Amino acid sequence: MESFKTGLINDLDSTFFNTEEFGELATLTRGGTSVDLKVLYDSPSLDGLEIGSPVEAIAHRPRLFVNATMLPDGVPRKGDLFALASTEFHTAGNFKAVDFVFEKDGVVVYRLQEAK
Repeated sequence: MESFKTGLINDLDSTFFNTEEFGELATLTRGGTSVDLKVLYDSPSLDGLEIGSPVEAIAHRPRLFVNATMLPDGVPRKGDLFALASTEFHTAGNFKAVDFVFEKDGVVVYRLQEAK
């Protein structure tokens, strides 16, 4: 019988990160090593949004959701570099992780900035 944690990880991988459903592939570069990962990319947009205050007061950085078990040694790091190919939803881009949250369900949510 599989554990709850194993079942949850399998469900995330087969549904949430499935590249034929919601997910896409990204390349993580850390040091001299590159790894292809299944991820979910989200870039909040403010186009047409009227909030009544200056937009600069709110942080709207792109985010990347990654199954922690797919990361090298299962560990996220600030400074991780990600390359994403273009999809029907966004253009290609290179990003640097400026922060992350390690959720209890095993998903790491990276906060990104464009890498130059």
